[in-house]
Amino acid sequence: MSIFSEIIDQWVIAETAFSDIESRAFANDDEPLFDNASEMRKRNDQAYFLYLFTRFEAAVNEAVVIVRGNRTLPSIPWPERRMWETMNNREIKNVAFLTRVEILMDKSSSDYATVKSYYDGRNKVAHGGVWDEQFVIPSIASTMETLMHGFPTT
Repeated sequence: MSIFSEIIDQWVIAETAFSDIESRAFANDDEPLFDNASEMRKRNDQAYFLYLFTRFEAAVNEAVVIVRGNRTLPSIPWPERRMWETMNNREIKNVAFLTRVEILMDKSSSDYATVKSYYDGRNKVAHGGVWDEQFVIPSIASTMETLMHGFPTT
């Protein structure tokens, strides 16, 4: 089971709890409780999104380290190895996230656009804002896992 599947399983437990609260509030015509549960659900989804993003970023970092290592082998001609050698002197975390992603996927691809959208959302939420997109945590987790499996290894 992947970390993304585990996160989905955990999210389902929380989502069920929020649904139960909302159902009780609706049945009892308790509007404040319903609104409170709805707000808690939104915050919970934001927290799960941020956690998913941290796992995705870790996968990006791992893939970039592998690609970088494979591109700096002494058997590779210097003109092809030069940029990678320069990058080899930097810690991966000090390379901008979207630059790391560009190492792994075509910047003009729809996959890159998806990652950029997630990154923009991550930045909004992480810095106190609200991401206007609806959080469908299982869908986001599944997409991130699919993207991760498409990362190059050479």
